[in-house]
Amino acid sequence: MNLGYRDDKDRCYGASGMAIGLVVFDGEDVLSGISVDAEADSMVEFNDNFYFSGNPGLSAKVAWNQILRNFNLMSVMLISNVMCRSMVQDDRSIEDSTRAHLHDTLSNEGIETCSLEKDEMDRLFDKNFNYLLKVFSHNGVKHIAHDFAATLKEQRRLSRNEILEHLHALGML
Repeated sequence: MNLGYRDDKDRCYGASGMAIGLVVFDGEDVLSGISVDAEADSMVEFNDNFYFSGNPGLSAKVAWNQILRNFNLMSVMLISNVMCRSMVQDDRSIEDSTRAHLHDTLSNEGIETCSLEKDEMDRLFDKNFNYLLKVFSHNGVKHIAHDFAATLKEQRRLSRNEILEHLHALGML
């Protein structure tokens, strides 16, 4: 299964999905900007709050919670990227094979990065996937995503403040 971008429009919808996912999951505090001209894995720019540097003054629990939160935000961004491209741009549902591929990819990473058990990872994935399915099924979110993708295609890069301004309407849905 190839989750690569088909074209520039597809990149814009993918980036839009990632931004929406971050905002919906209260991750805007780690967001610095978005550039569709960056490499595919670097389109979303994070501020220093996102990067865990391993402070020895932090307890193991606090450090693990930060790693888990960052993993969860990355998971949300990947799922949101795919959902926005499929459900909003292409107006089609997520195929079972796509869901399975996302699950396997994220499960392997969650088990390795966060030392999650398989059942914990399954619950986390299902919770995020099902919630985001509702988000990207909402007509208001679809409208916001279309507008955001068009703005991103035109401007190529948006700062954190510009992103939050464009996605402010999500809070009213």
